[in-house]
Amino acid sequence: MTIILKLDGLHCGNCVKSVEKALREVVGVESVSVSLEPQQAVVEGNPDPKALIDAVDEMGFEATL
Repeated sequence: MTIILKLDGLHCGNCVKSVEKALREVVGVESVSVSLEPQQAVVEGNPDPKALIDAVDEMGFEATL
């Protein structure tokens, strides 16, 4: 399954790396690709979408489906 999250608050490559790392740690995630433009994350696997949003929020950024 592919889940696309719209992100807000990313400013640089370090932001991208931080969000990628947080999303990879969510149970069920097989792969993650985060981009600055557009600010989004493409997540492959079978994770709980709320867990993905919570992981991004904990990093200080915003995420929506």
